[in-house]
Amino acid sequence: MKYLLLVVGVLFLVACGNKTKNAMENADSIQQDSAMMADGESPKIWSVEAVEAQIRVCFEEVNKKAVDYPMDIIGLDKMFCSRDFLELEEILYKKIRENEVMFEDDNGHHWLASIASPSQIDSIRTELLTDNQAQAEVWLSDKYGRNGYLNIVLYLEDGVWKIHDWIDDEMFETGSLYNWMQSVVDNSDNLY
Repeated sequence: MKYLLLVVGVLFLVACGNKTKNAMENADSIQQDSAMMADGESPKIWSVEAVEAQIRVCFEEVNKKAVDYPMDIIGLDKMFCSRDFLELEEILYKKIRENEVMFEDDNGHHWLASIASPSQIDSIRTELLTDNQAQAEVWLSDKYGRNGYLNIVLYLEDGVWKIHDWIDDEMFETGSLYNWMQSVVDNSDNLY
């Protein structure tokens, strides 16, 4: 009887361990799981619907974070941006901390498109470029009736669409946020 209880106890612990492991895996993939279509179904990951579902998840979080002032822009970037974007951003912020670069950042323009939050997505037009790249035009509006527009490039990383770049010729003299950050890092001898 003691052995039977011991075996049952070990099996119980193994089962709990697997549940904990599964919970951690589920938490790691929450973005992918939460990118649902209107009918509650998960779209095929390499599809316009999956890209657009992920963009909607992003902007739901933007609206949550925009309640706080200042808005946690870096937190949003860490949740929704590509590895390459985050690596470049970290290099840039390191140079800023070390006083190698001084510059005015975009103050969250890349998330808010110069309109107030909360904002709503009016429409999205998405194009799949390659098997791991997409580009989306996102039209937003706020409660004051102001409209905003974002042109974003996304990369498919580990089964989740991540924003890699914001294209904006007016805001960034290099044409995009990623290229602008790269130019600041590359020209750190010249203070911005």
